[in-house]
Amino acid sequence: MSTKIQTADPMTSVMERLTKAETSGASSFECLGRRFIVRSNVFPPTHFQSTGIFTEGLDYVPGSSFLEIGCGVGITAITAALSGCCPIVASDISEDAVNNARENVSLHGVADTVSVRLGDLFDVLEKDERFDVIFWNSNFVFVPDDYVYTRDIYRAFCDAGYLAHERFLREAPRYLSENGKILLGFSGQGEEQALHKLLARNGYTAESVLSKYGEGPNVHRYEILQLHPGKWNHTA
Repeated sequence: MSTKIQTADPMTSVMERLTKAETSGASSFECLGRRFIVRSNVFPPTHFQSTGIFTEGLDYVPGSSFLEIGCGVGITAITAALSGCCPIVASDISEDAVNNARENVSLHGVADTVSVRLGDLFDVLEKDERFDVIFWNSNFVFVPDDYVYTRDIYRAFCDAGYLAHERFLREAPRYLSENGKILLGFSGQGEEQALHKLLARNGYTAESVLSKYGEGPNVHRYEILQLHPGKWNHTA
């Protein structure tokens, strides 16, 4: 069984792997037997295992509506579409990611099902849109409030002061259908204590629906948490 190895500085680990991804020349990624195009300046699933683990671990219910926040190259949203989910919205704050996701949506023939949108968190949605599943493979590496993003792609990995996480918790229930699920992809590289404080402060309880270690050296645990908002949060 793999053993978790905690690096002293998760952001340094991210930057090292990102450099390897950018110098490797890898331009495609396979998940569940499907090939996806990976462009530069987009979160590279070729060298970060969360995308593959979460995409394979999610439960896709045919006919259910699905929102993916931070879609990257579009792998999870496209897999949901090919598994029968409909309609689907996939969003990202990165224009490069949105263009890459649209390319993959076209490649896999799901343009009629998947709407790929550019924007921050729930800014991409109409007020009346509701989803049976809201999923975010979050930028779980914690950095201080005053952290300076010297490259835009770092926003895919780290969240200054966990402000994006707090906003996600505040706003997600507004877009949840009755009996819908809020799912958060997280990692042992994140600040779990800080996350649970945020959950408590925003009236949530949480349960782990997937916990899995990655493969290879310096492995980490990846987890999907189902978040249960308090009653007051449903009408926020």
